[in-house]
Amino acid sequence: MADENSNLILKGLSKGDQIGGPTQLAKILCESIKSCKSFDKDDLTKRYLKWWENDAFDTGPTYASVFSKIVMGTDPDEAVRQTHKEFDQNTAGCGPAHRCAPLAGFMNIPSTRLISIARQEALITHQHPDAGSGSALVVMICRLLLEGLSFQETLENISTQAELKTILSRVKKAQLSPDGYILNVLCSAFHFIEEQTPMDKVFNFAGSPNYCPVIVGSIRACIKSKFQTP
Repeated sequence: MADENSNLILKGLSKGDQIGGPTQLAKILCESIKSCKSFDKDDLTKRYLKWWENDAFDTGPTYASVFSKIVMGTDPDEAVRQTHKEFDQNTAGCGPAHRCAPLAGFMNIPSTRLISIARQEALITHQHPDAGSGSALVVMICRLLLEGLSFQETLENISTQAELKTILSRVKKAQLSPDGYILNVLCSAFHFIEEQTPMDKVFNFAGSPNYCPVIVGSIRACIKSKFQTP
């Protein structure tokens, strides 16, 4: 069932991914979890590095900066810190939320651990806490949807969770925008999910960077029934 659910999310993610980088990274994450039987940050970092050294594309500037430094011999955690400093702390992008959604499908990982794992995974590349919290929000939304809640019920549930209610509140106050800032990406994605906007219109809104469609695809894949209110 874990493989089935993670594959379900991966398939939805890929439908929203017009370039391909997020899909490849999500596949690597799934491979690591399957191999290690759980989340292993060191194993996943090595797999991300191997991809960077061979076939990487569409990674985003933060990922590129971090793994370029690691290749040159910088300690992985230090590479993240240096990138965060060099980018004037502007590492609150949507990359972790793009690649981490399938984590929700591994039902052997308890819901109580998902938030912590998503934040740890985000720290492989993005030091800004918003990146980790946004990724955790996406993962928890997907898990609750897989458990049978509607999208609105899921948001209501999360609004009572101490670890995520603040980030959810900030997302609701963010901008409908095609940029890559995680809060705006999620605000836009939630809007299109609630409005049941056709994906071609979501793609038109997002433009060539294609930030929010990946999130839309991941979450829509978890809304199991067409009769379920989004």
